[in-house]
Amino acid sequence: MDLLHLISPAPDPTDSRENKPSILVSWWCTVYAVTIILFRICGRYIRTERVYAEDGIMLLAIIPLFIRMALVHVILLYGTNNTVVTGLTAEDIHHRELGSRLVLASRIMYAVCLWAIKYSVSMFLRTLTESVWQRSHQKLLRYLHIFLAVTFVATVISDLAACQPFSHYWQVIPDPGPKCRQGYAQLLTMGIMNIITNLTLVAFPIPMIMRSRLSQKRKFGIILRMALPLFGIIVTLYQIPKVISHHGAQPFRTLVASFDILISTAAANAVVLGSLLQDRGYKKAKYKHGVTELDGFARRPSAPGHTLRDTWGSDEDLMRGDAEGKVVVIGMDELPIQGVEEPAKAKLSEIRVASTWEVKVVERSVATNET
Repeated sequence: MDLLHLISPAPDPTDSRENKPSILVSWWCTVYAVTIILFRICGRYIRTERVYAEDGIMLLAIIPLFIRMALVHVILLYGTNNTVVTGLTAEDIHHRELGSRLVLASRIMYAVCLWAIKYSVSMFLRTLTESVWQRSHQKLLRYLHIFLAVTFVATVISDLAACQPFSHYWQVIPDPGPKCRQGYAQLLTMGIMNIITNLTLVAFPIPMIMRSRLSQKRKFGIILRMALPLFGIIVTLYQIPKVISHHGAQPFRTLVASFDILISTAAANAVVLGSLLQDRGYKKAKYKHGVTELDGFARRPSAPGHTLRDTWGSDEDLMRGDAEGKVVVIGMDELPIQGVEEPAKAKLSEIRVASTWEVKVVERSVATNET
């Protein structure tokens, strides 16, 4: 006798009315996750008037998120083959066959969404640690991306290859067995891969943060924010045994997965949203007489050959202390200084205020329009 069948009998059938609460909560989680992403994208675009790679990837994650929810809506209305089959009508069997087919696609979209979020986080770590970034870190980041790709492929394979023949995935009568209708192989594989990748994303920036010149308090604060994906691990550790205890019932499994997506989205975007609230991170550059103003700083344009991004503000700014190394450059034409008149053509000065408020005068030539 199949031991797995003994410990995981088919759950009792449920109808669409009983599954409506799960549908509503799943939609609620999806809408809130999309709202978080849109807040991030809009906030960053308003500050910079451009969309960066990590923002674009996060925005693209909305597509599989909505596809999954559309599939889940039908699945919870029609049901799946993971149920007691006695007493089902021909229409019920047809609906459950369709729902079981859609389950395979919804689980793939679930993985696509989560792994897109993970990839966006890995790209954001690159910009966050620019001040201590080295070639070896670039190699490690490449290995991290390969690791994400491998774990994603493993998750998809576990969804599609656990049941043979393949048609048993949606067979309702006769019972195809728990291996085909409950999808525990995908549940365990995705859960393990999710935990490992989240731990990797948390551990990756810690050595770079520790080597920065920040105070211990700020190091701890940044590491604490970067450790938010650990909440996703907690959800996964809760999800696996609870889904098994519910015999793989699809409404409960869908509900927990929806919360997992919401928490993963919130954790991945928390640092960026926090930087927007603190008015830190990337910000649109303002040019005035050869001076670039950046996120509370003002810097001169970089040497020829540097790209525009080199002169812009950076999320690396999150890695700076609030009063460490700040230099504010103020043009003379921006100061209402009494007794100073702008000549038709002269060398204007620039007041450079260091963090100690020592005033230094640097001469530079500025050509003005003569009237």
